[in-house]
Amino acid sequence: MDYDVIIVGASIAGCTAATAYGRAGLRVALVERQRNPQAHKTLCGHFVLGGTHDVLQRLGFWQPMVARGAAVTTGLGMWTEHGWIVPRHDGAVPPAISLRRSKLDPLLREIAGATPGVELMLGHRVVDLVRDDADNIRGVVTRNGGTGSTELRARLVVGADGHHSTVARLAEVPENRAPNERFLFWTYYEGATMNGPGDGQVWPLGRDVAVCIRVDSGLTQVGVFPAKDRLPEFTAERDAAYDRFVARLPDGPSLAGARRVSHLIGTTDYPCIRRNPVPRPGLALIGDAATASDPVPAVGCGWAFRSAVWLADATAAPLAQGRDLRQSLRGYRRSHRFIDAYDALGRREALAGPPNPLQRAIRTAAVSDRDISRRLALFAMRAESPSVLLNPKVVIRAFAGSRGRRSRSGLTAASTRYPEGPGEGGGLPS
Repeated sequence: MDYDVIIVGASIAGCTAATAYGRAGLRVALVERQRNPQAHKTLCGHFVLGGTHDVLQRLGFWQPMVARGAAVTTGLGMWTEHGWIVPRHDGAVPPAISLRRSKLDPLLREIAGATPGVELMLGHRVVDLVRDDADNIRGVVTRNGGTGSTELRARLVVGADGHHSTVARLAEVPENRAPNERFLFWTYYEGATMNGPGDGQVWPLGRDVAVCIRVDSGLTQVGVFPAKDRLPEFTAERDAAYDRFVARLPDGPSLAGARRVSHLIGTTDYPCIRRNPVPRPGLALIGDAATASDPVPAVGCGWAFRSAVWLADATAAPLAQGRDLRQSLRGYRRSHRFIDAYDALGRREALAGPPNPLQRAIRTAAVSDRDISRRLALFAMRAESPSVLLNPKVVIRAFAGSRGRRSRSGLTAASTRYPEGPGEGGGLPS
């Protein structure tokens, strides 16, 4: 069977790309190994940063997500040893949104499957790739249970099948793997009360990080990202270690009377994986198949939405017009450099090292400097390139502002240290 595009994986990235291509009038095969249309990813924080807001609005996803109960976050408060960085509510920073994957994945699959031109093929597992005489990728071979194999052909094959991408493995795409020196656990509460500023909070606590976020159905998600030297504590008594960690958060959420509505979700190892998003002629990778970043800054869902749209924007017209795809795929590769720049920063942060002087200075200055706090929020929401914060002008101003604040406050690191924690301060969110 022939299509314009074959997309492997019907989660965030795959459904987004399929919807965009279908609306452009293309014939799309959306191949998904799961048979159940309600299937969803479980190990995902599902917080979509504000930098993706425009993409969600443009695709018409934002309102359906809100209709399914998604929580909108207009400002995250960030704790520092010198006080809270309080979010501003003047519209300068786009809002984030959070809808658990048990609701988000079926919603996106429903939208994609209803898009003219898109054929949603549930229960089809990719077992091989189709190549031409020049060894270019020209399609996939799928197997649907015991019914034999089916060959699908298209001018473009898109791997949207996660960080364990079968498509990338079959195409022998090299992967660049980097360690993550933190682990993660979270759970959901009903009836929790936030005590910090904003409608969500982040605690960079030396080598550890914690977050508190509103999600759908009136629930609150509380997540911890400790450095791996604390693994023995969590291995011995996971729930008790988690409870102690959360109880020590400065101005942390009030959980007395709250009801935990899920078990602890997480993993003790989540390496960072990067692959070339255009590794071979006729093949492109999007979402986690291209870049699985450190989960602490909550970039994964946003990268999935955005990379899918960048690819569709670059290639839909050439596919419809029968033109060569090489130049358009180079255009997608250029767009993907936005993700590459942040991923490089995230990989350094994932090493969970002590904060450097610049990181300390920016956080300290942002407590009272509204321009630096705005830039820090845009950086954290991935709403602009890293240069919005990491540029000489901001660096000079941050060092000057942080010295002034430290001298005025008279605080010392020893007097404000996180109780029983590994240290003070913290790195930039990445």
